[in-house]
Amino acid sequence: MPHCCDVVTWNAILAGYVRDEQMGVAEEVFDEMPQRDVVSWSTMIMGYVQSGCPEKGLEWFGEMRERGLAPNEAIVVSVLSASAQLGLLEQGRLVHSTIRLCKFPITVAIGTALVDMYAKCGCIDMSRKVFDEMPRRDVWSWNVMICGLAAHGLAKEALSHFSRFIREGFLPRNVTFVGVLNACSRAGLVDDGRHYFKLMTQFYRLEPAMEHYGCMVDLLARAGLVHEALDFVENMAVKPDPVLWATLLGACKIHGLVELGETIGKKLIKLDPTHDGNYVLLSSIHAQSRKWDDVLRVRRLMVNKGANKVAGWSLIEAEGKVHCFLAGEKEHPRIIEISKMLKVIDGRLVDVGYSPDVSPVLHDIEEEEKENAIWEHSERLAIAFGLLVARDKVGDCIRIVKNLRVCGDCHEVCKMISKVFEREIIVRDGSRFHHFIGGECSCLDYW
Repeated sequence: MPHCCDVVTWNAILAGYVRDEQMGVAEEVFDEMPQRDVVSWSTMIMGYVQSGCPEKGLEWFGEMRERGLAPNEAIVVSVLSASAQLGLLEQGRLVHSTIRLCKFPITVAIGTALVDMYAKCGCIDMSRKVFDEMPRRDVWSWNVMICGLAAHGLAKEALSHFSRFIREGFLPRNVTFVGVLNACSRAGLVDDGRHYFKLMTQFYRLEPAMEHYGCMVDLLARAGLVHEALDFVENMAVKPDPVLWATLLGACKIHGLVELGETIGKKLIKLDPTHDGNYVLLSSIHAQSRKWDDVLRVRRLMVNKGANKVAGWSLIEAEGKVHCFLAGEKEHPRIIEISKMLKVIDGRLVDVGYSPDVSPVLHDIEEEEKENAIWEHSERLAIAFGLLVARDKVGDCIRIVKNLRVCGDCHEVCKMISKVFEREIIVRDGSRFHHFIGGECSCLDYW
């Protein structure tokens, strides 16, 4: 690469590789650059965040700041997006303080990114505050707020915001109705969901995407209207994707529809033979009926198809670092202390009447072994670690980001821990946010 190029030319070359998602080559170009400016750093940070490597974007932002460089608006928005994707509140707060320190004006882009970050990091109150204080909002600002409220189970407030959005003269987009329908689904507002789906398709003439169909199927199935949801899927204008069938399969498990679940499960595995979750759901349905031979058969089929189960993990920010716990974690440097804390938690919960629900454990093993398996779920390890490191910070909130849907027993345990240990616990799982306070959850056990 000729070194006679000026920084503008180098940045153009860098941007070309980033647009092509060749981040490895982009790094090589970056290293070769005789001179770099804030645009060079911005290009790399945005590239990593937009190509699905938010943690790398945060690393590069940290290195840039260590070199004493001030970020531009594009970097700030990218890093807020990375923090939101990973659910890292402290990182997001650091960026917010940088915005204040650098005296950035709260533009629509920055304000919207802050609203999104706080919502996805579990601080919906702060998300509301930033939204309300924005000097100007566009349709995307409203969409982010509506979707954020929906994810936190604040359905009525999400629908109220949608009404304000319309009154202020904005036209809803497809993503607006994803938020609205998701809000209805999370709260079991079946009639409202039907109304808004009709409003979207008949009044605003918006073509439903698979996400909208998914929200409707989830709404009906979650409310126990599984057969109506099945009719909805079979009469859709487009071919249903495997996610919709998986939603129905999950509803069959929740509502104990074993025969229908077995039929849908077999169909789903034919449609998507490599997705591990389909096998796990079907195994769960067999396990509910204690059909251990069928559980074993499905598990063998899963292995033969090369669809290994995704490991559950949970993240927690503590002591200036992000700690990741896998289910059955043994490698954490403080695992001995964590194990002791788990025993303390277990003892105190048993004292107030806790009895493990081992139904999520699919194996035909003894009850005591099942109880041990339950106690090794990743969110329990993360919460135990959170209690361990925050012993002297009574009242501090414990925030967990989890990749999978929280199981029923872990959900109950989180409620009890929040009461017994007087701690607010916020869990962002693969489905929604759960705010545990005083023995209750914001989802009202409907998730």
